[in-house]
Amino acid sequence: MLWLIVVTIAYLFYAAVFVIDKYILSKPIPHPIVYTFYVCVLSLLVLFLIPFGFNAPNGSEIFWSLLAGLVQVIATIMLYKILNKGEVSRVVPFIGAVSAVFVFILNSMMIKEFLSSRQIIAFFLLIIGSFIIGFKKEEFLGKKIVGLAILSAFLFALFWIITKYLFLGTNFISGLIWVRVGAALWGLALLLPRKNRELIFSKTKEAKPKIFGFFMVSRVMNAIGGILLYWAVFLGSVVLINALQGLQYLFILLLAFLLFKKIPILKEQFGRVALIQKISAIVLICLGLAFLVI
Repeated sequence: MLWLIVVTIAYLFYAAVFVIDKYILSKPIPHPIVYTFYVCVLSLLVLFLIPFGFNAPNGSEIFWSLLAGLVQVIATIMLYKILNKGEVSRVVPFIGAVSAVFVFILNSMMIKEFLSSRQIIAFFLLIIGSFIIGFKKEEFLGKKIVGLAILSAFLFALFWIITKYLFLGTNFISGLIWVRVGAALWGLALLLPRKNRELIFSKTKEAKPKIFGFFMVSRVMNAIGGILLYWAVFLGSVVLINALQGLQYLFILLLAFLLFKKIPILKEQFGRVALIQKISAIVLICLGLAFLVI
């Protein structure tokens, strides 16, 4: 199960990226528009893969690539708005778990990929574990943030379904380049409104070298994790890969435990009740993994 090894490593990189992003977002520089712009434009770095098997897209593939890029840009802006307001180890699992459910539904409707009974059991164990990690009554319930989070989750799910659809019709390199160039083009489109241009350029000038350094490290790690995750989606089930985001949350919790004294903005809670909640989630996620590999 090569895809399982690949996706595990990918989520380890993504966990580190989210912790770094949370640190950066606590500083003066990044408005979500600014951050999304750079995240998307840096996607153009995938163009270095062109000599390794790229095929020119047809009209249908261009359409789906542009749609995937637009959906991802909107979802990313929403994510960073939410991330700037809540605990990273709760916001990310909540969106990820809801997104995985949407992927499960959309996958059966659009891709027509169906899971075995063992995989379905693993899926629900992984999703329940993710919900438990991310659940905090006072963090989500009764606040408008939950609606934004659910919409963001749906858009991320739609993005992954479109991506899998593209991969089914082409090789890995071509599909990866199409999707990332689509996101980059919509990222550049963020410059069209004058307000956005002023915001992006002014915030960039205000950025401190240290914060910019953290940002570049984050983008490099995000690129590595992204390529691995796309590869996993190309190799395996997009439903199970999204459900396995619980691994990312476990890695986030571990990093938060190790770094919360140095990065207080993480605001992670390690009291008795919180630990019981998180240990319960870990057990469920491990059981879900067991159903996949045994």
